[in-house]
Order: sequence, then C-alpha cells, then structure tokens
Amino acid sequence: MDFSFSEEQLAMKDSLERMFNDTCSDDEIKTLAQSGEPIHRALWSHLAEAGIFATPFAEEDGGLGLSLVEFCLAIELQGRFLPQMPLVSSIVESALPISQGSNEDIKKEVLKKVIDGSHILCAARKYRGVQQAKQLACVSKGADDWALQGRTGFAYYASLADGIVLEVVDDSAEVLLVYLDANKEGVACVQQTAISGEPAGYFEFSDVSFSSASVIARGARAQELVAEQRHTTWVALAALQTGILDEGLKRAATYVSERKQFGRTLGSFQAVSQQAADAYMEVESLRSVYWRSLEDIQEGEDLSVSAAVAKYWVAQAGHKVAHASLHLHGGIGQDLEYPIHRYFLWAKQAERYLGSADVIARELGNTLLESSNSKLAELCL
Repeated sequence: MDFSFSEEQLAMKDSLERMFNDTCSDDEIKTLAQSGEPIHRALWSHLAEAGIFATPFAEEDGGLGLSLVEFCLAIELQGRFLPQMPLVSSIVESALPISQGSNEDIKKEVLKKVIDGSHILCAARKYRGVQQAKQLACVSKGADDWALQGRTGFAYYASLADGIVLEVVDDSAEVLLVYLDANKEGVACVQQTAISGEPAGYFEFSDVSFSSASVIARGARAQELVAEQRHTTWVALAALQTGILDEGLKRAATYVSERKQFGRTLGSFQAVSQQAADAYMEVESLRSVYWRSLEDIQEGEDLSVSAAVAKYWVAQAGHKVAHASLHLHGGIGQDLEYPIHRYFLWAKQAERYLGSADVIARELGNTLLESSNSKLAELCL
C-alpha cells in the first residue's frame, strides 16, 4: 500500500486548507450555528467556484475526471472544521450513483447543477425504525409507470434538497433506483435535526407518480448501484470521522497540556495520558483502514470488505475517541457552546449513520463467510 499523496493531491489539499482556515474559525462556526443558517453558504460557494464538486465526476459529465480519493480531502477537512455542508449526502451519496447510472437525461439535467453548487441532493431509503408509520410502497401502474406511497427513513439535508435519490422495491420485487424532484406534487418533507445539528428530515409520499424517465437504474444494475452507494458513503464517512476525531483529540491534548491541577498539568497524570494514548491508537486504526479503502478506489478494486472495515472503525473509534476527548476536557466539555462538544456530536452522528459497529461487524462477517464458501466451492470443482 502507498499511503503518500501525489504532488497534485497535496496542492489540492493545501488550497482546500486555506479555504477552510479563512472561513471556519470557531467563532464563525458558532455564529453560523446560532444564526440558524442551515449551511455555510460562503464556503459552499467557494468550493463550487474552485471546482471541488466536480472532482469525482467524469469529464463527459462536466467533472474533472478525478475520483473520490481527491474529494475525500475536502470531506476530511469538513471533519476538522465542522462547517455544515452536504458534501457526503449531496455529492457522494446522491450524485455519484446518478453519474454511474445509465439515464443520460438525468445526468445532463442534474449533475451540472450539483457541480456548480446550485442544486442540493439527498438520499432516502425505506424507514426501518420502531415507530408506527405507513411503509414506503412502490406500485406498478404499467410497464414504465409507478406510484409511491408512505414515508422514508432519515435523510441528511432533506429539508434543503432540490432532488431525491431513492431506493425502492416495486410490487413485482424489482429494485429501482429513482431520482425525484423534491418539489414534485405529493412529496412532503418533515423537517428534523441530526445529532450533529445538521438539517435533516424524512419524506412522505402521497400517490407520487413517476415513469422510466426518473429511473437511474433497475433490476440487477440498481442493486449494484445501491451497494456501491453504500460502500462509497462508508468511505466518505471514514474521511469525515478521521477529521473529526483527529482534530478533537488534538484539542484535548492541548487542553490537558495547559490545564493544571495540584500544581501539575493534567496531561502529566498517568490516567489522563493513558486515556489519550488509547484514543490516539483508535484514531490511527481508523486512518489506516480509511486509507486502505482509498487504495482500493484508486486501484479500481472491490470495496465491499475495505469499506465495511472502514465503517466499522468509524463507529468503533467514533464512540471511544469522542467520549475520551470530551471527558479529558472535564466540566467544560459539557458546555454545548464550547467547540469540543460539537466534535462529540458530529462523531456520534457519523458513528450511527448507515450502521453501528455491531451491525457492520455482522455484515462484514457474512461477506467474508460468503467469500470463503465461494473459494472453497471453486477448489472442490
């Protein structure tokens, strides 16, 4: 594995760091949060003008022809500074599946607006919670026409979305990956707020009709795209969580190096230093598996294992390091307006989204078992 970035990637990282440093001081982020502004519009505009949103898309789609590896540089910096922006939900989770689908009309209509920053997308899925709710249903009304009823699950930035990328299964058990206008008749968004403070929500559909013109992919190809969507989102969450935990732990280290008790800095106490050391090892474990998944992306390898391992560590390290960084700050860490508390909340949101550590470990075990059985079957032939 090669963990070094190219000169071009390093130049891009330096440019991005200047943008984030110039617009995302603690005071600026706090002011934006208190204002109720749902996204950091100034930084969003800067990134769009710099062509950052074009990074992971092919040149024929108006992109730069790079990859998710380069775009993760921006996502990791979002984790370090915590500006509210739908980098993961709009670009990775929603626009990338559109670009990988076969519906050229949707690509032409949507991707250019995503790349120039004028269009925000979100990804929605079937509701899997414990509340009583009308489940999402897709009823076929003909060979190329369907109607949607019911509600979706949690979706990042749903309340701001111009478009929705939605996974559904119709009444003939065919999987469809669909793009819908969020302002389409019969679509209602119930606004929520994520643990991180970011805008979110879910959608309720009331006899929302759509045709094959809205279908990104169907059948086996739709299933492949849904799997790819999940894997790339896991990698993007690993990038975000790496930035969150690394910066949060650095702030904790600075705090215990300066704060004194009984005439000694807190960091000189063995219990404190051991807790910080354990948290550091968790962060580095996450970073290693995150980079491993980036290597697979760079080499065009299957992400099913490396992305799952990365998401496992997003949850595992997220839980341990977020709590350690908060606890090392003592009482001030409980102040909702103190910066470290934002890092704690963002880490907890990334930890839970699209699978807890236990859920991912079970899925990963099943994947490895299937792969082992497949190889064993080949040897027996």
